[in-house]
Amino acid sequence: PFRPCGRKAVVSTQSTGAQENLATRSIRVAIDLVEDEVSQELNKEVEVINGIKDKLKQKVNEAFQQVCALQDAYNAMCDDLADKMHCLDVDQQCHSLTNQSANIGFHQNSSRIAKDIVMPDAWDSHSNYNTQRANSEIRASTALREVINNTIEQTANDLEAQRLRTEYAFRKRIHEVQMAKDELEWQQSNTKREIDVLMDDIRGLKQAITDKNKPLEVAETRSENRTYRPRVELCRDVPHDGLINEKNELQKTVSSLVDKHNTAEDALNQLKQTLNRIEEDIAV
Repeated sequence: PFRPCGRKAVVSTQSTGAQENLATRSIRVAIDLVEDEVSQELNKEVEVINGIKDKLKQKVNEAFQQVCALQDAYNAMCDDLADKMHCLDVDQQCHSLTNQSANIGFHQNSSRIAKDIVMPDAWDSHSNYNTQRANSEIRASTALREVINNTIEQTANDLEAQRLRTEYAFRKRIHEVQMAKDELEWQQSNTKREIDVLMDDIRGLKQAITDKNKPLEVAETRSENRTYRPRVELCRDVPHDGLINEKNELQKTVSSLVDKHNTAEDALNQLKQTLNRIEEDIAV
């Protein structure tokens, strides 16, 4: 059978565990400090446990009152039994007296009626009352014991049901966090790869810009040198137009490469910021 004191100890232990879990989870930081299903179930578990404690305390008080009633009935029965045993001893002694008994004699006013004498009906009622009272308290105790056992069983079922709900919420949340962590780690790996590729592209763009500088210098130097041709030889001939076109094309190419380089640098900075956020989220 269940014992209230043992059940209260179990409830108290589980209550402490739920409160410690809440306290431990309160140190989560940043985005992970969320009022999730686990927190809700833990708070509900504390609420259920407190309700169970109140019910058990109430039953303990009722049981104590019933024990007191039983003790009163028992004491009354013991007093009545002691009186009857004394009365039986007196009547047996009287029954044993004969004309030859040594302890017989005359007694003045021996037929007097004592002021506290009771009638047979009152004597019978008193005995019946004590018996009925004891039986009534025994029945009440049996009924209360059944109620207490039912209460303990019901509260144990409620406590177990809430424990299972809390554990399920924990398993679900752990799975969700693990999935989120795996996704972040995958994103981290991909972002690092993208950063490496983009840095290679930036180095290639820088090299391409550098490679275009020399041909541009050659074209500009040729154009500049040809401006010193004398008199009529300073003519806008085919080489002149070709150098101008070559210079324009090289400048367009360099400008395009610079734009691509700047765009790549911006993208690289964004990727680095994204990587920092991912790593901070993983660290939390």
